[in-house]
Amino acid sequence: MKSENKEKSMTRNSWLLTTCFQLVWCAALVAPVSAQHFRQVTGTLTQVASGRNEVFGIGTSNQVYRYNPGTKAFVQTPGSLTQVAVGGGSLSQKDEVWGIGTSGQIYRFNFGTKTFTQVPGTLAQIVVGEGIWDKCHPYEVWGLNAGELIFRYNYCSRGFDQIAGSLTHIATGGGSVWGLNGSAQIYYFSLFNQAFAQIPGSLQQIAVGVNDVWGLDGNFQLYHFDSSTALFVQYNPTSLYTQIVAGGDGVWALDANGVTTRMVPSDPSTVFTFFQGNGFAQIAAGYGAGVWEIDSSNRVYVLVRP
Repeated sequence: MKSENKEKSMTRNSWLLTTCFQLVWCAALVAPVSAQHFRQVTGTLTQVASGRNEVFGIGTSNQVYRYNPGTKAFVQTPGSLTQVAVGGGSLSQKDEVWGIGTSGQIYRFNFGTKTFTQVPGTLAQIVVGEGIWDKCHPYEVWGLNAGELIFRYNYCSRGFDQIAGSLTHIATGGGSVWGLNGSAQIYYFSLFNQAFAQIPGSLQQIAVGVNDVWGLDGNFQLYHFDSSTALFVQYNPTSLYTQIVAGGDGVWALDANGVTTRMVPSDPSTVFTFFQGNGFAQIAAGYGAGVWEIDSSNRVYVLVRP
């Protein structure tokens, strides 16, 4: 019990420190809601991933693109991927970029050569976030293979360690790792026990931000994790959503019509802020590199805060 309380305390403290930084950062970007809008960026993508400074995307033929903030355009990078994950950047380290190839090969982006280097193993899903617990995990890089087995990258051994359990979806943020299994059960990775522990509830999607965890159930209803009770609590029950994402750039959702919604959990009286744009099919919220969307025609948009 003492170790569990210590873990909760340490996790809350790490979240609070990260949140304080994000509040300072966000203060510099405050703009009236009416002035904020999504601007189209040249190009077409099937996936976009945003971190602290880096934004990568996957083209319609598995091409890899890296966003150049100077030219405000995506530039093709050598390689062919079906999925890309970006994250883990902080004041002391840059983002990590990982990808999965057409046959499940694992790739890590080399900033020196500006190419993707293959890493041993195969995965069906990969995520990356900031590591805050030990030197062998400066980033939390996690993956699931086709058999739903769980793997965590070890920077000391330079390989993936298998973690006990079975999951169909995994998410990380703020040093925290969460997952869902094939029965929609919810799991949280305990850094002290080095194992996944079940959390009450049932979700089909899960998203981890800098200081909170969100999810959607099978009825497209939204839930927010209450750390004081260690339970997921229904949030804004009158609305239904098809996708939820969370990051340093906020908590965002899409509904069945592709309408974008931003959550404001710190101020329940204003609960949601709506942005224009129907037909969006995917959204990605980074930890400083912005909020990005792709519409049903694979056109790309970025949130502009004047």
